[in-house]
Amino acid sequence: MELSAAPPAIFLVDIDAFFAQVEQILQPELKGRPVIVGGLVTDRSVVASASYEARARGVKTAMPLAQAHRICPDAVFLRGNFHAYARFSREMMDLCRRYTPLVEPMSLDEAYLDVTGCRRLFETQGIISAGDAWPLEAADHLKRTLKREMDLFVTVGVAASRLVAKIACDYAKPNGVAYVKPGYEAPFLAPLPLKVLPGIGPRTAERLARYNLHQVCDLVRIPPAMLAAHFGPAAEVLAARARGIDSSTVNADLGDPKSISRETTFETNLIARDAMLAMLYYLMERACRQLRDDGLLARTVTVKVRYADFLTEGRSRSLPTFSDHDDDFWPLVSQLFSKVYTRRVGVRLVGVTLSHFGPNGRQMGLFDETAYRRRSEFYRSVDGIRKRFGFSVLATGRSIELLETHERDSNGFKLRTACLSR
Repeated sequence: MELSAAPPAIFLVDIDAFFAQVEQILQPELKGRPVIVGGLVTDRSVVASASYEARARGVKTAMPLAQAHRICPDAVFLRGNFHAYARFSREMMDLCRRYTPLVEPMSLDEAYLDVTGCRRLFETQGIISAGDAWPLEAADHLKRTLKREMDLFVTVGVAASRLVAKIACDYAKPNGVAYVKPGYEAPFLAPLPLKVLPGIGPRTAERLARYNLHQVCDLVRIPPAMLAAHFGPAAEVLAARARGIDSSTVNADLGDPKSISRETTFETNLIARDAMLAMLYYLMERACRQLRDDGLLARTVTVKVRYADFLTEGRSRSLPTFSDHDDDFWPLVSQLFSKVYTRRVGVRLVGVTLSHFGPNGRQMGLFDETAYRRRSEFYRSVDGIRKRFGFSVLATGRSIELLETHERDSNGFKLRTACLSR
């Protein structure tokens, strides 16, 4: 008789109030106090992260800082330390990989883990005991390890699918563990509002409400043919998700990034063209450094400008061949900026994105090889110095102009909102 395959065991690990919690770890005097990350009270910005002490007072993510201050005037407002957040994120992901090699980061503070094949290893290491609830024991062990080694509170959702693990994680927040045993997905989902299902946004929820469909169990009761008549091809996916069915797997091999972006919002709206070009050079420089660190070459560069009235303009151009050199991309960046900055309106944000990646090698003309090799050696030297002594030890190109307007630390110029997107 053949033994049936073990059901999948999927974790979703989510760091609670990530930015705010890291600040409380780095500054122990902030523990127990309402902390809001996103800017100072006087900044024209929104809440990026709020501690649960602040959330209990009504502060929410994306809320304007001025409104957050009215609600919670005694909160500590911080602009944030994005390099510290990236470091905590890397350490959290590395710790998760002790439990399984199948770790798929979804953001800085969130990752899926597939521990389906790890049961025997966990038993050998004494992480779990015998029994069907072993995924719950393993999740709790991981949660306690993150707290012990990194002082991080996390929430873990456990289920046989990514979909249900995500919903279970949301259900268990903050600082909890929720396990939906295989076969119990439908009862778990039944009383929940339809908005918990991916793909049901406000507009779809409004359409469903017209038919008196408000909870997941309401959707399960609708015959598939009737659902398809009103929602078309999406009906089949909705019906499957309402039953907790999700065939997507945890993909630990995400490959290379699709793009590398760097952007920042200014303290005040800028109208000085030279100041914007200096910042664009610095952002491009950071993106090219990441390109070289990842062993990639790019061909396309995009420049983005967001005006004070939030109108956003962007243009792209491509090099004739792939490169990872600042000097190759800068002429395109400056030309694109001239095309997107066309209004007599202040600018609140600028950004640079490198994309269209190719293999780490490029086709060159007969007389270009020597010059390209020399420039590559130059960039290797610059990157090596910065890696050893900090990025700010050298200022190059137009970014030298920022020395008069921006403070620096070992990570580079202190920007109000640094971008860590890939």
